[in-house]
Amino acid sequence: MKSLLFAAAFSILPALSAAKDSIFTNYQAYEKFVTEHVMARKFQTLILQLGGRDELTKEELRALNRQMRSVMPKDFTQSAVIKSVDLGSGFSQEARVFWTGLSYVYYYAFLHQREDELVVLKFNLNTSSSKIFDKF
Repeated sequence: MKSLLFAAAFSILPALSAAKDSIFTNYQAYEKFVTEHVMARKFQTLILQLGGRDELTKEELRALNRQMRSVMPKDFTQSAVIKSVDLGSGFSQEARVFWTGLSYVYYYAFLHQREDELVVLKFNLNTSSSKIFDKF
């Protein structure tokens, strides 16, 4: 399967409005959001909420969403966290996999758990597991 880099590591630092999008009340809220949106292939909303609002034009976002849905034509039925690394001071990394049949997509996140919120600092979605594992 052709390796496609779908959402190039969005950072909360360049834009204040993106930071607001990347904040969740806790890990459970973040996990529920990511799982529901990837499983149902709601990539446009996923990218916007995780910090891509100021990184892509509406046209680029629509094109990216079409491309991703074309490569992954069916909703995913299974998911799992396949790697999680505690980096200390509330920072962590995680890799997830979503699949249905023989179709897989891999997700990476760099997170910061603050006192009363979880911030997604970067995320990435890719059909290549090596592109995700290279981030660890």
